[in-house]
Amino acid sequence: MSPKLWFGSSMRPYPEDEPPFYKPENFTWARHFEENWAIIKEELAPFIAEKAVVKNANSLLYEHFSNDPKWSKLYLFWGARVSNELQKCKVLNNLFKEIPGLVSITISCLEAGATIPEHSGDTNGTMRCHFGIETPEESTDCALKVGGEEQYYRNGKWIMFNDGHKHSSWNKTNQRRVVFIFDVIRPEFMNKKNMICVFILTRYASYYYNHSKIIHNSPAFIKTILFGIVLSAIYIGKPVYNLFKR
Repeated sequence: MSPKLWFGSSMRPYPEDEPPFYKPENFTWARHFEENWAIIKEELAPFIAEKAVVKNANSLLYEHFSNDPKWSKLYLFWGARVSNELQKCKVLNNLFKEIPGLVSITISCLEAGATIPEHSGDTNGTMRCHFGIETPEESTDCALKVGGEEQYYRNGKWIMFNDGHKHSSWNKTNQRRVVFIFDVIRPEFMNKKNMICVFILTRYASYYYNHSKIIHNSPAFIKTILFGIVLSAIYIGKPVYNLFKR
């Protein structure tokens, strides 16, 4: 039976009828990342050192979350092109090109003692892929829990999961955890890539305009209408298909 596409913007709970994790060994590009871990680490070292303090707030992108300075992100790529700094990493950029359906790249930092509360993502149409860059080695105190199952962070290893499931993360060690986060369109939804990207962009936009008191306090049907207007504007006003075509 074919999986059904789900979006967080639908306000319906995710049915959780799919496995929470994916197996990296099933994807050639994922194996190539692991095989080239030593080179990736060397290429990234100057970039990570320069960008060590990442201050992109998460509170706008995750409703009901406090702006915890112990959890931060640096957005490097969303649909169009990799940041200029990261383009200097030649091996890494060649590996990026191997990933079909890659739509976002983020570096995420979780400081010692930090916890990310349980939440659901934007859609089950993407695989959310965490790749360990700087992790507390061989510790069960730095982990991700998805759909009731736990996996532990390791340098040069993947945790790949269904972002529709409720998930949480924690770092109870005395070291920070730094990972790549990739969003990759699931193979079975590749023909709906453009629609998935439009819905995600619209949801991001809704996080921002919902911070207006007038909109925040409006009835649900008004918010639904506004969401539809913004979605249409993004779809029509930008060459979205070309933007996300790789």
